[in-house]
Amino acid sequence: MTAGASLAAAPAIAATPTAAVAAAAEATVDGVISIPRTDQILSVGPTGFLSVERRWDHTYYRWTSTVDGTTTGLPEWSSGYRGGGSDTVVAKEDGTTRYLLHDMSSPGSDPVVVNQTDTRLYWKGVVGRTLVFSSWDSQSKVGQLRLIGEGNQAGSDRQVTGLPPNSRVQSVEALSDSSALVRYVTADADTDRSHLAVVDVATASVVEKREVGVSAYDTDTALSGDRWVWVDAPTSAHARLMHAARDGSGSTPAVEAADLGNSVRPHIGVLGNWVTYAAPGGAAATEASPRFALSAVNLVDNSTVKLLDHASSTVPTADGALLVRGGTVAHGEGVYRIFLGADGKPTATLLASTGEPTSLTLYTEATPPVVDLDRNNGQPLLRWVLSRTNAKGSVTVRHLATGRSVRHDFAQAAAFEGRGSVDFRWDGMLPNAAGLKEFAPSGDYAWDFTASPLNGIGPDVARTGTFKVTRTAGPHDYTNNSTPDLLSRDAAGVLWRDDSTKVASAPQPYSTGRVKVGSGWQIYDQLEAVGNIAGSPAGDLVARDKAGVLWLYQGNGNGTFAGRTKIGSGWQIYGSITGGSDLDGDGKSDVVATDAAGDVWSYKGTGSATAPFAARKKIGSGWGIYNQLTATGDIAGSPAGDLVARDKAGVLWLHEGKGDGTYAPRTRIGGGWGVFTHLVGIGDADRDGRADLYAVGTSGAKFYAGTGDTAAPFKPAAPGSLLWDSAPVNSVF
Repeated sequence: MTAGASLAAAPAIAATPTAAVAAAAEATVDGVISIPRTDQILSVGPTGFLSVERRWDHTYYRWTSTVDGTTTGLPEWSSGYRGGGSDTVVAKEDGTTRYLLHDMSSPGSDPVVVNQTDTRLYWKGVVGRTLVFSSWDSQSKVGQLRLIGEGNQAGSDRQVTGLPPNSRVQSVEALSDSSALVRYVTADADTDRSHLAVVDVATASVVEKREVGVSAYDTDTALSGDRWVWVDAPTSAHARLMHAARDGSGSTPAVEAADLGNSVRPHIGVLGNWVTYAAPGGAAATEASPRFALSAVNLVDNSTVKLLDHASSTVPTADGALLVRGGTVAHGEGVYRIFLGADGKPTATLLASTGEPTSLTLYTEATPPVVDLDRNNGQPLLRWVLSRTNAKGSVTVRHLATGRSVRHDFAQAAAFEGRGSVDFRWDGMLPNAAGLKEFAPSGDYAWDFTASPLNGIGPDVARTGTFKVTRTAGPHDYTNNSTPDLLSRDAAGVLWRDDSTKVASAPQPYSTGRVKVGSGWQIYDQLEAVGNIAGSPAGDLVARDKAGVLWLYQGNGNGTFAGRTKIGSGWQIYGSITGGSDLDGDGKSDVVATDAAGDVWSYKGTGSATAPFAARKKIGSGWGIYNQLTATGDIAGSPAGDLVARDKAGVLWLHEGKGDGTYAPRTRIGGGWGVFTHLVGIGDADRDGRADLYAVGTSGAKFYAGTGDTAAPFKPAAPGSLLWDSAPVNSVF
């Protein structure tokens, strides 16, 4: 063993806090020190304590001064750091046989180096500034315990006397800067027996020992002035907290202080006649247990006191108190000092806080105030960030106008930047009355978030908030959910609505169920969906009665319509009326009608509910050859609305909008369209960005997806499933 001066210089620990912990190296606030996140406290000295934070990529060791409240980061070595009853912390330098002894009462000082080259020895701990090593020969069943101190003077490497030759050391815990409590096993003929021994560092000898039975684990131990305390865990299913009086003989009867159940590796501490104990892992546990709480039991009268809601490590201090890394619902996470109060019972005060709550806490609600379902493929990410991952619960998104909702349950939060994240990738859909999913409408929404701690520590979390959903309404959208709706009237005069839906798993748009809109519609001889002509976001429809009066039904945006408003009379002169296309690019839908002479008239939309159309304007003639006109919107790639017209021979023609309120010369699409009774420019039903056509006939329905190509504006026909039974229907629009 040599002092550091005779070897290459070892790194000193900076006297000031490192950048990684500078934010936590602050003066005490209300007497409580601020520290970074900490998993365990490892040792305590007169001026501070050693702690560790373990992350998936790094392990951080730090020293916190209880004198000035600063925290100092320690250089990273794979061996980690240990200490025992003093301000000295020790680490083994990577790739060497050197052990670096840092005096943390003077962080800027150079470390003392102890060079230990015997590879048969295993580093077991530190007592003051003395390193403790053990060895075990599995062939000869011989072991030893060695104390190695500073310098190369005689006596710096000593074997501890008083242990049986067949002793295999399990653990070494510093009782002070000059003594240690050693747990060891003797390999007897029939079984291994566990023992405790008190080792005096000055004499390198065992001054007291006793047998503590058979244990399958290296369990925790503690010592008071008059009692041995240990955990007896002969099996993995059952453990007991045991104690026995110290009279020097090591043969006093052992007494059970508490039944620990399956908590076979709790950590314990001693305060006078009180013993503290807690099952570790409570903070991250996924099941509740009363044994996670740090409790104290009186070894005289068996009374108990609960001190913390959970704890991960306990270290004795020189003044007879305990420092415990743990947490309470009342004061949060940190290092607590446990001591005997004026009433003789243990009490806990927060010495250093990590600033983290012990209760499950909702940190952030990453739900935007406005969710645009026309973006991100209509699937927004809604996120809630919790203080930890071990939580279960649910998220409910609710449409305030209808009460329809969708729920997302989670069994555990996902890890996210050291916290727990609940991510709900909402598909932008809600169930309807029939239980079928349909696209969620625009409007006001609420979210309800609930979470319960899986470890049972602290109350549940319940929070609610609101947001607004926006969508771009299409000309055939009466429910404000961006998907086209198909309207139809049956022979009894009942008006029905089929809301279309297209999802990736479905080859074609389909209906989410037929909904009755109202009755009495048999009074009209023509019904037409005309898009938004009255200024509201939802689509409108016009109806002509048998006297030639045209009526406006303004869409409410919820699938229903407001009471009718008279547009005007004299509309009986028109054989065909169609609407829903913007012919002049002003953003408003226009209406086109043909009279008995075959002249074509345009009614420019105004956006006014009281006067929805400007004066008519003649835009063509010779259209008497057609028996069906359908405004389709843009299906040919130009910015203006288009129109398809079917002649009496069943040939369908495209009239492409020029953008000035008129149409280009017609282009033949194809023949055979005479089998259909209704052609509906339904809008973008397959959600590919192009307007589509829906065709209904006595033998069924077909869906024609738009291409955007003037020469071939539609893809081949696909089965139509929006109107599954067209037999009783006499109008589709």
